[in-house]
Amino acid sequence: MLGLFLLLCAAACSLRRHVTLPSPYCRGGGPLAGVYHPQRLIVKSRCKIAIGTVHKVKFEEYDGDVHIDLRPDPDYEQLLADGNSRVGGNLVVEIIPQDRSRVAVPQEGARIEVVGPWVDDTEHGWNEIHPAWWVSAGAIEPASTTELRRVQLLLQGAAGGDNQ
Repeated sequence: MLGLFLLLCAAACSLRRHVTLPSPYCRGGGPLAGVYHPQRLIVKSRCKIAIGTVHKVKFEEYDGDVHIDLRPDPDYEQLLADGNSRVGGNLVVEIIPQDRSRVAVPQEGARIEVVGPWVDDTEHGWNEIHPAWWVSAGAIEPASTTELRRVQLLLQGAAGGDNQ
């Protein structure tokens, strides 16, 4: 009996799939950890790479995210949805405040690679990399204490979190 059990265990272990991550910057844990209103996002892939040129960078005051409009290279255009036409055919990339001390904020016009969860933003109808876990070029611009406190209150659902 013990021999049969060990044989079955060995067979089961050999059937396990070995998953190769697309990048060493992929993270474990919940892919939407730290994202404000994650219920609006549907994870299409827990970790994806996108390469393209930065069209626009905007710091959002409300939730502290850095929004990047990325014009994907032709090999990455399949990451777009029809709704991305509303943002100039760009892929939306968002860096959350909690990651701004380790994820670079790129400059407009820069060609970059980004890594993070590929999601469908059901509220806006477009696809995003959100949150971006790695950006290949740019400067580290940590969120201020005020921005971090504001997002903490938002994540906790505190009333008046946007006024702090």
